[in-house]
Order: sequence, then structure tokens, then C-alpha cells
Amino acid sequence: MLRILTTCISLTLFLNSLFAQRDTLSNLELEQVQIMGDRAKSIPGSGMYIGFKKIEKLNQPNINHVLRIIPGVNIRDEEGFGLRPNIGLRGTPVNRSAKITLMEDGILIAPAPYADPSAYYFPTFARMQGLEVLKGSSQIKYGPYTIGGAVNLLSTAIPQQFKGFAQVSYGSFNTNQQRIWVGDSKKNLDYVFEFNRLASTGFKELDNGGNTGFDRRDMMGKLRWHTADNAKIPQSVTLKLVSTTEEGNESYLGLTYSDYKANPLRRYAATQKDLLNIRHNHASLSHSINPLNGLSILTSAYYSFTFRDWGRVNTIGGQSINAILADPQAQQSAYQIMTGTANGSIDFQNAARTYFSRGLQSQLNFHYQTKSLGHKVQVGVRYHQDQADRYATRSVYSMTNGTMILTTGGILGNQENQIRNATALASYINYELSWKGFKINPGIRFERIDFEFSNYGNADNARLGSSLKTANNHLNVVLPGIALGYALKTNWNLFAGVHRGFSPPGMPSTTSNTQAKPEYSINYELGTKFEASELNLQFAAFRNNYSNILGADNVSGGGTGSGELFNAGNALIQGVEFSLEYALLRNSNLNSGLNFPITLAYTFTDAKFEETFVNGGGDWGSGLIKKGDKIPFITPHLVTLGLGAETKKLTVSLIGRYTGQTRVTPGQGDQFTPNESTKYADVNAIASFLIIDFSGNYKFSKCFTGFLLLNNLTNNKAIVANLPQGFRPSLPFSATLGLKANF
Repeated sequence: MLRILTTCISLTLFLNSLFAQRDTLSNLELEQVQIMGDRAKSIPGSGMYIGFKKIEKLNQPNINHVLRIIPGVNIRDEEGFGLRPNIGLRGTPVNRSAKITLMEDGILIAPAPYADPSAYYFPTFARMQGLEVLKGSSQIKYGPYTIGGAVNLLSTAIPQQFKGFAQVSYGSFNTNQQRIWVGDSKKNLDYVFEFNRLASTGFKELDNGGNTGFDRRDMMGKLRWHTADNAKIPQSVTLKLVSTTEEGNESYLGLTYSDYKANPLRRYAATQKDLLNIRHNHASLSHSINPLNGLSILTSAYYSFTFRDWGRVNTIGGQSINAILADPQAQQSAYQIMTGTANGSIDFQNAARTYFSRGLQSQLNFHYQTKSLGHKVQVGVRYHQDQADRYATRSVYSMTNGTMILTTGGILGNQENQIRNATALASYINYELSWKGFKINPGIRFERIDFEFSNYGNADNARLGSSLKTANNHLNVVLPGIALGYALKTNWNLFAGVHRGFSPPGMPSTTSNTQAKPEYSINYELGTKFEASELNLQFAAFRNNYSNILGADNVSGGGTGSGELFNAGNALIQGVEFSLEYALLRNSNLNSGLNFPITLAYTFTDAKFEETFVNGGGDWGSGLIKKGDKIPFITPHLVTLGLGAETKKLTVSLIGRYTGQTRVTPGQGDQFTPNESTKYADVNAIASFLIIDFSGNYKFSKCFTGFLLLNNLTNNKAIVANLPQGFRPSLPFSATLGLKANF
């Protein structure tokens, strides 16, 4: 498929090389899979959309920096480039974005969203022309995770006429990007083909040298057949293909505090073999038809395959990583092996996982008018299957004079050997009644989910079934919701909503009789939004009452890696969100092409447990958790402030992202951030930090635009996380210079 797409791109460039230069992407026709886009004001609740024009100004290949513009989004940085975002919405856990519904062009995109939802693969943000975040009752249609919300990424759309775009850039740490796409719409056949490459040698400094970066390559193609413009029944069929590969020299292992203070960019010698390999292929076939006036039906069949093998250091000198980080002096021998200053044994684990996801979904939209009443009906159904095949293999290396040498190759599956299957039938019906300025929008969602777990044991690598243990779980879930809206004026709306939220309970256990229960919540929101050409305001208050809130035991979240979920009873997460966009001179008589845009996003979140319980481990730790303890990794205060200046040729923006002090263990009272006098195990919070970025674009001509991106202007060396293992730095000051061409 890669060769086919490459050939198509080359031929298209050749055949269209004589075409005149035309307008930019801002005039592209958006696909029907767009949920709201610039029609966000018609969506009940607090959905928000970031379009191409804003993304183009920011020049950010890192989705984390763009999502922080939207209130209610909580993100934990990990590797600095945003390749595997940890996203939470309205207080949901951020780890691997496993508790939100992730979509690309309206189709579930996590490798196995039901069976194994951790998003180790995340779509290449560089090829997205927009993104949508749905929260509150507006996102009940987009399950299975309906507590926090949904994120829908919008890939490059097919243009209405021949267009092309190319971009090259180079910057700090040999970070470089090459992107090109071309597309056109003919009488009945349309297309767009795109290639992206993003690579870097990395900003981490490996003991004894070595690459700590990545190389990601991404190709996408869309072919669309459609009826003639004057057809009585308009319809189209779109084939979309995506292929992504990534090789990342990335590690789970961070640093002790003393080593962080000495050099926050250091990476230990024991991580020199750590490597992440990802292969992802996706295909979808979508049919759209408008059989009657006011009636549209969109049906999509989809299939995706993802392979991920993350090889990484597991134990050192017989000691766990966390034990060494907790007390390097007591584990001096293992610490010296970790740093390559002493010889010894290292256990190494390759966590190979193969995922597939496939399904068929259809959505019907019908709107009609009866006198003064407007009616909109949406009905959707999706049949979905996914699987995660997990083979984890442990090998042994010898650290010899700072170099790791393989001494014992492991037998496939000697650490983990299991298959996780899920089948789901989901459906919903949503009805909107409008009268004058009032809207009432009730809806209901139904999910039927079947889980099948097969654990073959670590000694049966051929999977003959000699030690096979199986477990099953079946769920029927009904999720009602209702939203209300009232237009005080043309651009000023009030909204309120309540809905029942849900998260699946994960795989059933084969080692105990206890089965995690589904996570439920009753979610409320109340807010207002004002939208005009020069000013956009939105304010929302939310309250999520949880029952059976779920915790997880993953290595990436600080656990042992069993992958099991466990219940923690009742919890309460509530807060407020505020966003502002103001174009200072857009409608001024003094304008003459000059504009000073101002943006502000603020989120306050209060998250606490409402029951006392003994925790089973994972990202909340072990031991007694008391009623009133704060839920960790949910930042109370998040602020993003953007200041810009725009002329016809020049746009510049300065964006500051403040992340407040964040608890990393459950508790109440005093918080202890990392310092010389606090032991690793006693740290219960990460200190607040501020990161400031600059982006500038200068339009040399109708075709060519140069840009400059400066990340972390003040070179803030803040600790951004203590997970997966040890303290981790933000991306240091970096500069990127690039050129964009529209043709």
C-alpha cells in the first residue's frame, strides 16, 4: 500500500505541475464525519472546535500544546513530542488516554478501544486540519467512554478543486518534518494523497551517547466517487487508507531527583536498548446518501491493525526500578549497574502486542419543520469487534563496561501470554425539538458488550492450551441523557444538561472471583456561550457523581502491569471551565488589516474520593484511601493565555501554558514536591510550572510562507511527571524554522 500511495502522489504532482496556484486549505470542503466544526453553536453543551486556520498559525506538531487551548482538558506530558498523549477530560484519568473516546473522522481509532483501550498508537497530528472536543451531554452519541468526553481528529479533507500543500522544517535536536499532500475533485471522482515524516534525534542525553529520538512516517489516501451535482439522490462512496510506522528510542525510565537536578535531560545507561516499534494500518469505506430532503445516512465499514513492541529495561541487579528510585543509596549496587558504572545483570522485557479493530456503523439524520416547531432526529448503530494479543518476553542482558550485551534470549511469551477479545453492539437515538429560542434534546444510548479473556500462561508459548485459563463478562448498559438550551439573543445561548456516563470494566479476572464493575456517573453541566465575529465566550460548571470509579494497574501509570481494573466506590469530580477569544481590532475603523487576538482558557477541577477503601495498587498506589482524599493526577488549576498580532503578511502568537501543582498520590493536607530533603516515596505532588511558546508566520507570496516556532522560551526545567518510572522533564528550549507552500 505504501508503494501505491507513493506512486499516486508522484503521478499526481507530475500531472498537475502546470496548474495555476490557487487558494489555501481554508476553503476545503469538510467531510460529513465532522461532528460540529464551525457549527459548534448548534451543539448542545460545551463542545469546542479548533480549525485549520488556528492550527496553521500555531505550527505545532504536538497535539498536547493545541489541546491545552480548550478548557476541561487535562494532559500529562511524557516524552516531550506529544506522540503518545495522556489526555483526560473533566477529571477522567489521563493515563494513555484510556478513559476518553478517541476518533479520527468519526471512527474509533484507539488500537482496541474496548478490549485494551490504552492508546499507545495515536494518529499523526501533523496531518490533521481540525479537532473537536465534546463534553457533557453533547457527547453521549460517541461512546463507549461517555463520562469525560470524546476527541475527534479531522484529517485532511478532499478539496473542491486541485490544491496542494508542502511543508519542510528543521530545528533543535535535528527535529525535522516533511509533509506534502495533493487533491482534486473531478466530475465524479475525487482524491487526496498525503505523506508525512516527523523525526528527531531526541533531547535526552544517554549515558555513553546514543539516539533518544524517533522517526515516524505516515501516509494517507482518500478516493471518493460521487453522483453528478444534479442527481436526484446525491450519494458518494469514500475509501480511506492510512499507514503509519514509528521507531522510537523511548524509555519508561526517568531519573532520581538528585540526578534530575544535576542534568534533567540525562538518560541512564540501562535504557540504551529501550526501543518502541509501531506499525499501524487503517482502512475505511464510507457511503453517504441523501434519499429525501432533510434526510442523510452515513454508513462506514472500518478495519485497523496495530502492532506495538516496546522493549525496555525491567529490573536491574535483581531489584525493581521503583525500589532503586526510592532509595539509590540502599540499592547502591543496582544503581551503579543502572548508570553503567558497574557490571551486572539487567532483565529486559519486550512487550509485543498486536491489535485489530473492525466494525460497521451507520448514522441517520433527519430534520423537518411542523409550523413553528423544528425537529431533528439522529439514530445510530455500530457493531464493533476488537482484540489485543499480548506476548511479553523477558530476556537477560549483562551491563559490561557501560554496554548492554545479550546473554539469555527469552522464550516468546515467558512474561505475558494472553488474548483479549471484545464485541460490542452500540446504538443511540437523539431527538431535538426547537421552538423560537428554546431547544430540548433528549437521547438514550445502549451498549451490549461481551468480553472474552484467554490467559495461556507464561510457559505455553505455542498456545496449546495446557495451562489455559478463560473468563467472560457480558454487559447491557442503558445511558439516558437530556440537554436544554435557550437563545437569549442571536449570539448568546444558555445550556444545561444531565446524562448517565459509563466506562467499561475491562477484562474479567482469571485469578479471582471478583469482577470489576462498570464505572458509572451522573453528569451535570450548566453554562453559557456567546459567539460573535470578534468575541467568543464560554463558561460551564460541571459535576460528575461517580459510582464504582475505576482504577487501573498499568506500568505506564506506576503499577505492576497486570492491566487489571478495580473499583474504588463513589467519587465526586466537579469544576468550572472558561474560555475567551477576542479579536481586539477586527471590527475597528482603525483596522486596515491589523488584528490583536487574545485567547484565554481556564479550568478548575476538584476531584476527591467519597468512600474509604483499601486500594489494590496501580496508579493510585497501595494501602488505605480515605473519604475526602484527593484523586491524583488531576490538576486543580490550568490556565492557557495567548496573545497575538496579525497583519496581511505576518502573524505572531505567544502562548503561555500554566499547570498548577498536581497531586500524584491520594491524600489530604500538606503536599510535598520533589526536593533534596524529600524521599522519592514521600513525594505526593508535582510543583506548578509555566511553559511559554512562540509561533510566527510570514507570507512571502501567495504561495510561500515561512514560519518560526520557539518552544519553552524560558527553558523551564520543570518536572512535568513522575511516571511511568522516575521524574521526567519538559521539552527544553527548541527552535524550528520552516517553509510552507500552497499550490
